[in-house]
Amino acid sequence: MKYTLQLDLTKQMFMAIDVNDRNHVGTGSTVEQAVAALTK
Repeated sequence: MKYTLQLDLTKQMFMAIDVNDRNHVGTGSTVEQAVAALTK
């Protein structure tokens, strides 16, 4: 799976976003948590 990463500065949360489906998003307080949430 290919994804992009973003950091929401207001919430201090990382977002991993699937490049093929922008609605498929995983969030977490670390990059690892965001990617793990995305791959669930």
